[in-house]
Amino acid sequence: MQRIFIFLYSLSVCIFAMNPLAAIAIASKEQQDGKNDLRILELLPNLLSPLAVDPAIPADFIALSPKGTLDPYDWIYWGPKDVLKAYFENPTSLKVSVLRVKLSANVAQTDPNSFHKGFVEPLKMLQQKDPKGFASIETQWGDYPIVAIRTKMEGHLIFMAWVGLNDPGAGWTLVFNLVYPDKKGHPNKKDRQLWESLIMKTTQLKDGDYFKACGQDLQEGYTLVNVGGAKLKMVAEKRQSDGTLQVVVIPESSGVEFHYVDMMECLMGAKWKYGEPMVKVYGEIVVNNESVKSTTDYISSIFFKTVPEFSFKKEDGKKLLIFQKSCDKTD
Repeated sequence: MQRIFIFLYSLSVCIFAMNPLAAIAIASKEQQDGKNDLRILELLPNLLSPLAVDPAIPADFIALSPKGTLDPYDWIYWGPKDVLKAYFENPTSLKVSVLRVKLSANVAQTDPNSFHKGFVEPLKMLQQKDPKGFASIETQWGDYPIVAIRTKMEGHLIFMAWVGLNDPGAGWTLVFNLVYPDKKGHPNKKDRQLWESLIMKTTQLKDGDYFKACGQDLQEGYTLVNVGGAKLKMVAEKRQSDGTLQVVVIPESSGVEFHYVDMMECLMGAKWKYGEPMVKVYGEIVVNNESVKSTTDYISSIFFKTVPEFSFKKEDGKKLLIFQKSCDKTD
């Protein structure tokens, strides 16, 4: 199965120069150790361009890496814990299929439903080399476009899929690969079912879970923000007497700063909680790690509470980030 690199190399004609910090923030091990109640956040943590889906994979599948830390630039493996650990120690021990995923370095999404045209030519070449065995399908996980293929190389069947992350700035995609036992009789029916279930039955998350997977856990009066492992709590209130909005930003992980730019009162435009009043806060999230400083332009949405007096006072600004503005509502 290690022959997969041959196929990746054939797609190098469409490599894009991408800013790595546009895809993830460099999260510390402490930030990665936090638990989430959404499965996809455990399987693919700390993506700035997240994949907000409920993956159709077995309940006992977890995410592990041979290197310990889950790094989306390198293969992250999904499978039963004991199976993955044994596989990392001895690849020939694999008796059941597992999955692996990483950010693609050579396939870019260019439109909401399509990939870079340079991606098409290598697929045509593969089809010409294996006209009977080659198969491809285009589908979607909600808003996420997918191209999945099956082809044969050097006697081995290869199953791969690319999923666009809907990042118009960088065009990031994820690449998935089925890893099956390198033994006679494989891939068998069960191996194929694992792959087909992932591709055809995975669904996009809905309502609040979708926003949470995208890094904003919207609650009444506050939003928990998670941007590539950088965590903040943003509290919003509107004073009854004069309509002034106040936003309090509380960093919840070390080395995280928020640089405020502006805020705007508006109404929720999504189907979930449509029309509810909220405030959008514009600014930059800055992460200072040991060797890397990253800055991300960010817009956070918060369902504010209307109160007679603000819960946080200006004098609390020595410990917290407090911003106020009197502004007209914008639909």
